Amino acid sequence: MKSIINFLLLISLQVCCHQFPEYPGHDHVHKDKNPHKRQDLPLAEEGQKYLNYHKIVSSNAEFAFRFYQQIASDVAAKNIFFSPFSITTAFALLTLGAKSETKDQIHKALAFNLSDIEEREIHEGFQQLIHVLSHPRNKAQVYIGNALFIEESLKFLPKFLENAKTLYEAEGFSVDFSVPRLVKKQINDYVRNKTYGKIAHAVENLEPTTVMVLVNHIFIKASWKKPFDTRLIRKEDFFIDANTTVQIDLMSRMGYYNVFRDEDLSCWVVEIPYEGDATALFILPDEGKLEQVEAALVTETLTKWKTSFTYKNIKLYIPKFSISTSYNIKDLFQRMGVTAVFNNASDLSGITGERNLMVSKAFHKILLSVHESGTEAAAITVIEFMLRSAKPEASLSVKFIRPFLLIGMDKPTDSVFFLGRIMNPAEE
Repeated sequence: MKSIINFLLLISLQVCCHQFPEYPGHDHVHKDKNPHKRQDLPLAEEGQKYLNYHKIVSSNAEFAFRFYQQIASDVAAKNIFFSPFSITTAFALLTLGAKSETKDQIHKALAFNLSDIEEREIHEGFQQLIHVLSHPRNKAQVYIGNALFIEESLKFLPKFLENAKTLYEAEGFSVDFSVPRLVKKQINDYVRNKTYGKIAHAVENLEPTTVMVLVNHIFIKASWKKPFDTRLIRKEDFFIDANTTVQIDLMSRMGYYNVFRDEDLSCWVVEIPYEGDATALFILPDEGKLEQVEAALVTETLTKWKTSFTYKNIKLYIPKFSISTSYNIKDLFQRMGVTAVFNNASDLSGITGERNLMVSKAFHKILLSVHESGTEAAAITVIEFMLRSAKPEASLSVKFIRPFLLIGMDKPTDSVFFLGRIMNPAEE
């Protein structure tokens, strides 16, 4: 009888739009154990040699919107927030050890068509994206990493471990899963450290048969390019629906932004940039048009918005809020046609050399904090900047006081870091 050994996949993300204090012992420098990798290349040479990541970006965006639709079909009138890049990175890493139908189903769910892209190009694309997005030149600091917590008594194929390290910069930890309490603490300490203490309990419990845990984590620390003045924050009503309102802290700022009025979808789109290469698209559907806009969330719509912006002086109002969510990716992926990896048909023989592994759990935890500015020093700078010169009156006012959508992106690569729907910014 085939031995079924369970496998746990954990994906965690922390996004913050203001700066946190340094945590003792946290390594903020992108470490590169290979001195010959592209970190030392001149920017021009690097750009020429590593453009292949563009081959996977459109697939990542397509997956993001498909996955959003799966969540939205379950959670009407609820906040939605997740990181498609975190999820695709973790499952792409997993395909290093997947074969036959198991691998085919994952590729299909991730929107990769192997008639258009080679499997090698997929992995090299993620390798390049992880490097480019984590590059220290980027003022919007992005820390991306993967880790494998591996049962010390189980033999893993050296090729799988080497590819995970080389292509996905995965760290490996040999642990004794026969003492789940200690392993859980080690995993939770690791994730807490990598997310600045914001995700403290990544793993609640471990199944007795678990022999490996794969962790993907992303931490984004960015400040608004045009911060909001704390003195202008006001309490206002946020209209969840026609009959329900909640009190929120509403931030406001007058200034020039990329703005687009999509008459076809009845919504406003405002681009709010961060310092560096990251940016956020805030999408405000007209009253009663939220579902219409959600249904149109496809890569073509995103392209239309990004190419239709007009740089305008507007009065912008957005809520100050923090949300955290978690999702059972296993259930959502099964509905997207990924079934083999979660049952006895699983073929992950590229990991151990035998068909003795299956994924038992896959879940995603995420936290987002949207604030007015950066550190206290930055807030002082903000006030000085706001008072330095008068601005002309804005001809347009866009006020996010009803449910809206939010897309966080890296502009040079077009990678979607996070995607969400804010139904209730006051929800704990």
